[in-house]
Amino acid sequence: MPRGFSKFASAGFGTSLLVLAAVFLLSMLGSRSPEPLAPDAPEDAFSSARARAQLVRLLGDESPHPIGSAANRLVKARLIEQLKELGLTPVLQDTIVCGGKWPVCGRVENVLARIDGERTSGVLLMAHYDSVASAPGAGDDGAGVATLLEVARALRSAPTPHNSILFAFTDGEEPGLLGAEAFFSQHAWANDVEAVINIEGSGSTGPSLLLRPGPNSRFIVDTYRAEAKFPVASSFSQELFKRMPNDTDFSVSSRYNKRGLDFAFAGERNHYHTPLDTIANLSPATLQHHGENVLPLARALSNADLASVAPNDVYTTLLQSVWLQYTPATGLLLSILVIAALALATWRRWQGLAHFIGAFGIVLLTIAAIILIEVGAFALADLIAGTRVSWPANPWPWRLIVYAVPVIALALQRPLVRRVGFWNTLLAAWWWWALLTLVLAWYLPLATHLMLPVVLVAAVVIVVLAFVHALDSPSLRCGAAMLNAAIAGLFVFPLAYMGELTQGWALAPVIYVPLALVAVTLLPLVDRGRVKAARWTATVAAIAGLAWLGWTPLYSEQRPQYLNFTYVLDADSMKASYQAWTPNALPPRVAAVMPFVKTASPMPWTKSEDYVAPTTVLERATTGVEINPPSGTTRSLHLSPAEATDTIGIAIPAAAKVTGVRIDGHPVVIDSEPHDGYRIVRFVAPPPDGFTVEIDAGAEPVETYLIDQSHSPPDSARSLIDARGRMATPVHSGDSWVVYRRLTL
Repeated sequence: MPRGFSKFASAGFGTSLLVLAAVFLLSMLGSRSPEPLAPDAPEDAFSSARARAQLVRLLGDESPHPIGSAANRLVKARLIEQLKELGLTPVLQDTIVCGGKWPVCGRVENVLARIDGERTSGVLLMAHYDSVASAPGAGDDGAGVATLLEVARALRSAPTPHNSILFAFTDGEEPGLLGAEAFFSQHAWANDVEAVINIEGSGSTGPSLLLRPGPNSRFIVDTYRAEAKFPVASSFSQELFKRMPNDTDFSVSSRYNKRGLDFAFAGERNHYHTPLDTIANLSPATLQHHGENVLPLARALSNADLASVAPNDVYTTLLQSVWLQYTPATGLLLSILVIAALALATWRRWQGLAHFIGAFGIVLLTIAAIILIEVGAFALADLIAGTRVSWPANPWPWRLIVYAVPVIALALQRPLVRRVGFWNTLLAAWWWWALLTLVLAWYLPLATHLMLPVVLVAAVVIVVLAFVHALDSPSLRCGAAMLNAAIAGLFVFPLAYMGELTQGWALAPVIYVPLALVAVTLLPLVDRGRVKAARWTATVAAIAGLAWLGWTPLYSEQRPQYLNFTYVLDADSMKASYQAWTPNALPPRVAAVMPFVKTASPMPWTKSEDYVAPTTVLERATTGVEINPPSGTTRSLHLSPAEATDTIGIAIPAAAKVTGVRIDGHPVVIDSEPHDGYRIVRFVAPPPDGFTVEIDAGAEPVETYLIDQSHSPPDSARSLIDARGRMATPVHSGDSWVVYRRLTL
């Protein structure tokens, strides 16, 4: 054995930490986006510069353009003009639709186009052109629209494809996926769709990720695998989407059993749904990555046999160069084989039940210690910083804390590891990995790629080390443990890093468990090398992170605090107030303008607590109401919106025995889990001549609240908006006014 390797391996714990640090940096670089191409790129290539030019034209002055707004109509008109310039014939779908998942309806204006192929059916490329009320929508989803315009240009100049290529630029995605619902439920072209590619954005930077496939989409995933130059994919995200409230238009196509793929990016997610979602902040490399994913995939599918239907596989990419893929059944079988291999190695290296149980407990103790110390360290960090911020101006203090804690917890286990020895600790750590992998294979089969490849390699290494006597030396033992730990980091660190980028530090626990799992792979090494030096270095790093929090600013102009203002008027009592919403403390400069107090919301259909300040300003007209005589158990009323109303809502008590709701004859989904005791039915972008609501209920009167909402706050809010400044920003629906009154139906 080379002396250099022997010395390197025998350094043990300290060396392994350096190896894992290098693996972490490698995993960060492994999610890169391609270099953006200039305007003079070849005509058959995707150029982010050309796409960006389309986006600049599309968004104009970058005003927010929510559904039904004047700015939305301008964006739609520009989109139609740009499609015509590409030689396409735009088709407008103007209709009223109700969501398939939430109790929301609205009037949408989808813009459709197609490149006819030899067959009528084919591939649908989809992105939405509306934004939320607080954001210009450059990333969400102007980047998707611009990507499809550049893709359409490249495909338009190609020979006639075998399959038709359809384009759907949907409206009303933000309030409830309304445009996609309208297309798939009402438009004849939906029958021509055999595959869907949906493009989304949730930030300003980062790689274009394959979020999830549609049902039975293995063939389309395989096509993406063959065509993509820079693939970033993980079937784990499909398991997440099943359990999270997040949605895109792709959710609608999947509900209509359409196969396909959903792409999005999520870097600098603090820009999502804020005024910072601008063209200036949008990364050209991210836009290029969208195109590198979509254009070759669309080309391949436009000339492929789309009849293939096969269940989805487990898949993941590694450093954008290795693609792993297998069936869920294979994952379950391999998980069982891993346990068999570890059982064989345990038999070969058996040193007694007491030692093995002790090692098994040490691993569990280490995982628990890491999680508990992380929780405690972050609680202390919250006290020092004054609050928890998802995406602080400077994330490095939090990073120092979160990555130093596992090292500290590991080093503290040295006396215990020495008692049970190397082999028992090694086997126990990987037994935990194997058991967790088996649980994933059974309950979350599409997530097994997070652990199965790692534990499979580890099992092979451990069996060889256990049975080949010539390899049983201290240096090779350490080398094997380091190798297994490095592979664990290679697969798990990207999950931790993406968790920070996409979920933020407010959800820091999503990082604790992955780090703990990687950490315990180092347990066999904590009795070798410079453990004390590593422990003190990590302790100093954690303390430095905590001290850093005491003077580093929490917010910046690029990463501001979220802060919305809502003017609320009870039209019955004519009492008004301002409500300030923020996940953090109210800025003193805002509190100095109005006497805000943390108390119950002035809106009676919600039980949340917010900052509230009374005001003497009384303004805003209310929706006109015409209640028709009841017909049996059906109540009917016609609502005519006030001039500035953007959304009309009806809050119905959960106790009311409502069996059905219809808006202009369209059935509305009734929320099965009322929020704060009320079901709220909404109509966004209501028509000027109003609409009719029918509510099927029991014989008893139903006490409801009629809610008018607008995205433009009153003039009296100007002092608050000025005080908010550039270190805070509206988010999602942004600043608004709400006027409500009681109705007995």
